[in-house]
Amino acid sequence: MKTRLHALVDKYDALIIFLVIECLALTAFSLADANIIFRYLGFLIAIVLIPFALMFTSKKEWLSLGLFSLPLIIIAFLTGFSTFSRGMGYGSLDNLSVVLGTLAFFFLGFAVRRVKKFKIDIALLTIGAAMALLVFLSLVYSLYQYGPFHVALYDGLVYYYDGRLFVVSEETKWLLGFSFVEISTNYVTLFGTMLSTALAGLLYISPRSEPRKFYITLAIGLVGLLSIVLLPNLEALYLLIPVLVFALLYRFVRAREKVGVVVQYVFFALLGIAGVVLLIVVLNAANVKFLSDFIAGNSLLNRLFNTNRFVSPWNEVLKATLTSQGFFGFPLTYIDGLLANTGAFEFEIVKEGGFLAFLAIIALILLVIFSMYRYSAKSKDAGYIKIIILTLLIATFLHGSFLWDTFPLAYSDDYYFSFFRSAPYLLILFIIGYAYYPLRGIPLIDQEVVSPLENNEALSTPQFEKEEEIKL
Repeated sequence: MKTRLHALVDKYDALIIFLVIECLALTAFSLADANIIFRYLGFLIAIVLIPFALMFTSKKEWLSLGLFSLPLIIIAFLTGFSTFSRGMGYGSLDNLSVVLGTLAFFFLGFAVRRVKKFKIDIALLTIGAAMALLVFLSLVYSLYQYGPFHVALYDGLVYYYDGRLFVVSEETKWLLGFSFVEISTNYVTLFGTMLSTALAGLLYISPRSEPRKFYITLAIGLVGLLSIVLLPNLEALYLLIPVLVFALLYRFVRAREKVGVVVQYVFFALLGIAGVVLLIVVLNAANVKFLSDFIAGNSLLNRLFNTNRFVSPWNEVLKATLTSQGFFGFPLTYIDGLLANTGAFEFEIVKEGGFLAFLAIIALILLVIFSMYRYSAKSKDAGYIKIIILTLLIATFLHGSFLWDTFPLAYSDDYYFSFFRSAPYLLILFIIGYAYYPLRGIPLIDQEVVSPLENNEALSTPQFEKEEEIKL
């Protein structure tokens, strides 16, 4: 059996890599509602990759992967077949594609890493180039229609269309399918934010020794950054600041082993604080009397947990799911009366999948954080690959947590854009699957190519000296 699998792997590995790259490129270009096609395509390719996963994954890894994937499985089924999904009338094939696509793109990243001929830098450049083309075409047409810096220049300017009032500074042009539409700036800048993280890779690439890679990466990153700056969307730019700080610290802090210990303690402290805050938000939304009365009676706490623009919509959806029939997603009739755009994918899932899906996404985020720590410390990927993957995940998380827009179309306020049915979500799942690292031990694929001595060595690139990795 193993001999046959090896023969199959050696015969078709190049073809499979080509199919994976093509699937990622088409998904990154994200043609309108064609995501359903890409989800099924990803699922079919994932089936073909099963032999690679079986051959180059140990039993312990499968157990760890199963535990890691459990929250994702819950998310997939609840966002695919919740009360909300059935009420929105997506259709059985579409809902099934959400389940299969969610699991498939994560598995694609996991399995394709076991294909020795696969190069993650080629995959990242392909994703970046395809998405950059989409953003570039939209940016050029937007500049033609509005001019540069129209959000700032036309602030407060309104116009009437079909008897309705619209604010010029809240929209831009976007290629959706085969036509350009008016869409919110927050939705567009998610793609620009993802592309901008390519610039972090330049900290590791030498323009002299790798000029082609350097300038392609630079072009991709600049397209993303310019798509934000030429609007401009200041909130999206502000969210890039912590990403920039992380990239600089990751690249230039030499005493990483000592700093890593401090960072871990700070991280766990912040994680604990975030957990307490989240618990308070949930209990307050559930109208636990002693807590809600105490918060309402204190001006500072009331402002923090009730009346600011971030928490207010969170409270609305949490109260609805905890006090009504929304435990498995809101029914459509309730959505019509609750168009609260929370701006956070973590709370949008409350509407789409219910409270259990919300708990699952929180658990998945925590598992991804721990997995990325181990990937950063243990993986033998080149430095520019690591920094692009880490900054991409951080940037997408921040933008999705504060600026996600579920009703981005200017003229169609009833068209619901789900983060969990979007192209960026599928691409992020692929990246998470590729960078997935067991919470204990080393992947079998790394054990086969890396000796114990090499595993403790620092990462090196041709143009930079060896550096120490964070020991976690």
